[in-house]
Amino acid sequence: MLGFVITLLRAVFLDLGDTLVHLDRPWEDVFHANLQQLYTYLAKQGLTLDSEKFAKTFVTQFDDVSDQSSLHKIEIPMEEIISSVLTKSGLQPHSIDLPTNAMIEFFRPEIEAWQVYPDTIETLTALEKRGYAMGVISNAKSDYAVRAILHRRNLDGFFKTIVSSAALRIRKPRPEIFTRALNSVGVKPSDAIFVGDSMEADVAGSKNIGMRSIHLLRKPIESNHLTNPDASVTSLAEAVKIIMNWSEGSAN
Repeated sequence: MLGFVITLLRAVFLDLGDTLVHLDRPWEDVFHANLQQLYTYLAKQGLTLDSEKFAKTFVTQFDDVSDQSSLHKIEIPMEEIISSVLTKSGLQPHSIDLPTNAMIEFFRPEIEAWQVYPDTIETLTALEKRGYAMGVISNAKSDYAVRAILHRRNLDGFFKTIVSSAALRIRKPRPEIFTRALNSVGVKPSDAIFVGDSMEADVAGSKNIGMRSIHLLRKPIESNHLTNPDASVTSLAEAVKIIMNWSEGSAN
């Protein structure tokens, strides 16, 4: 790691999924539970659907949107995905609130599935005690889900700002999403650090705007990426030690 000195470190921003929290079972199982929850809700609303056709239509639309999001670094919120699926299925929502309510039902199993890593609370508490402003910047198809996960796991009280790609309709690594978070706490990029598990979204995105970056290796490292983090760690506890060293002007 290259040596440097930070004279005024004021804020720490973190990713959410696979940084602060993790799923308690494979993503495919959670997605299936989400889809079943959505189908059950729509059926209770009187929308007659063939389950297999609905699942196929939803998955196709979800995958298409995900491909667009990955390619163009945009975010299409889940409410719009659901509305599109209903239209493609020849169904007309009987209420303008139905897509939003359906989105909430869709994410219900997933919100319950996200669990806090053992080192999360200790890390956030340590950073809070040292006076850092903290924020979450998350790529997600629902701002509601991001906030609900944080609230359910008693994490939301640590953060002065919570910024999701769904709310802004753009995804990390685009600079605008980082700028919004920085501006919301009144901090310059050079006075902030980002901690996350994605080399592209988190490390490259934060470094490109002038923030320091810590790559959290919760899972196998992404390969063939040109951006190097300022530090790499395998736990949030390690990240705290590095942040403390940087705050004290250490080059190590």
